[in-house]
Amino acid sequence: TRRSQHQIINSLPHSFHTSSYLNDSTSTSTSLSRVDEVFDKILQLNTLEVALLSSLVNEKMGFAPMTAAQQAAMAGGGSGGGGGAAAVEEVEEVKKTAFDLKLTGFDAKSKIKVIKEVRAMTGLGLKDAKEMVEGAPKTLKVGIKMEEAEELKAKIEAVGGTVEI
Repeated sequence: TRRSQHQIINSLPHSFHTSSYLNDSTSTSTSLSRVDEVFDKILQLNTLEVALLSSLVNEKMGFAPMTAAQQAAMAGGGSGGGGGAAAVEEVEEVKKTAFDLKLTGFDAKSKIKVIKEVRAMTGLGLKDAKEMVEGAPKTLKVGIKMEEAEELKAKIEAVGGTVEI
């Protein structure tokens, strides 16, 4: 069940005041309907597209990825003592089962081959694959198994790209 817009606004942190962004009821309803439209479009995306959108938003907004220690602090609820070290180990174990494949560069002579390979492995259109390759370094796949990551890495490197897992 989707929550109403008012429930979402009321669930925002106290430090977030919609009144500072939205001055009157007309602009509030207009802004909320625009946000609702964007949200509906996001719901239509597949998992890869959501991951790419998330990376793009983080990049454009200047958010840095969380370190393992930050993730552990969030997962552990900020508990003190030795619990923090156990949480860090647990986070590292979880990371070992899912890997990200990142295109770090490519040989200029083999750019077209790299674009074709990226397109084949991601299911993106030609334009999107070309933008992804030209915008390297970019994450190609998120949360894949090590075997798949190594296989895809070998394919990209075979056509002249450089990849890291």
